[in-house]
Amino acid sequence: MAENGSIKVVTGGGGLRPHWGAMGAIVLGLALVVGIGIARVGCVNRHTPAGHEGYLRSNPIAGAGSYVGYQRGPTSTGLVWRQEVVNIDMRPRTYSEEMSIITAERLPLTFRAHSRIQLRKGSVRQVVERFGGENWYLANVRDQYRSEVRGKVQALDAFAVKSQSEQIGDAVLADMKKRYEQTPIEFLSVDIGDVQYPEVVVNSVIRKFVTNEDNERKDIELRIAQREIDIGIAEAEGVADAQRIIRTTLDPMFLQYEALGAIEQLGASPNTTFIIGPMGRNGAPILMNVDK
Repeated sequence: MAENGSIKVVTGGGGLRPHWGAMGAIVLGLALVVGIGIARVGCVNRHTPAGHEGYLRSNPIAGAGSYVGYQRGPTSTGLVWRQEVVNIDMRPRTYSEEMSIITAERLPLTFRAHSRIQLRKGSVRQVVERFGGENWYLANVRDQYRSEVRGKVQALDAFAVKSQSEQIGDAVLADMKKRYEQTPIEFLSVDIGDVQYPEVVVNSVIRKFVTNEDNERKDIELRIAQREIDIGIAEAEGVADAQRIIRTTLDPMFLQYEALGAIEQLGASPNTTFIIGPMGRNGAPILMNVDK
């Protein structure tokens, strides 16, 4: 038997036979530690929060990863070998676009278009692989949505946009639903609001409103004046008719009768003396007041 360091070589029978001592134990321990370290580095636990779906794919040391599956949050994968997750929010969200548009009569208009959109459940793989993953709205929806809104608003006059905002939203919603019918993207509502007109347009409308009020007031005054004229004419015609009736229907005998009644009333007065003359040409007596 010969010694060579810590390794002993035993001869006899079947030849040389190695025997590991302390060094063998150390090597075995190091191998175990390295193995555990590699396992801990390669094994991961991927988490997906509530309201999200996680797209799981492998993460090899070399080469491209591939789709493994998906999970719906809140959950996690547990310890798995070299995987990564892309979490996509599937909950409804409101996306607001501020827009400036030239309307049908060439007037500028600023407003906001609000759309409420969600991703269909179980569609996370399609969202990641075909629609840009977390950037699906910017990559595949925003420009199309803005274009649809612009087309509807540009066909109207500026002041019709606010009064027809609900109809515009409904029309855009119907078109976007149809466009994305076969995709993971689902439009829930579209609203047009915060309509702002330029100051020059507002001032023009105010001037027009004031002018219309002035014109309406003048029309009312004119109608009142015309009515007063009509009333005056009617009164004058009434007086003329009365005079005509008196002239044509009252005879001298009736006038004498009325005059005698008046003389009778005067005769009851103790402080007045009258001299009654002959009848005048109109049939009425002539009266003279004589002071005492």
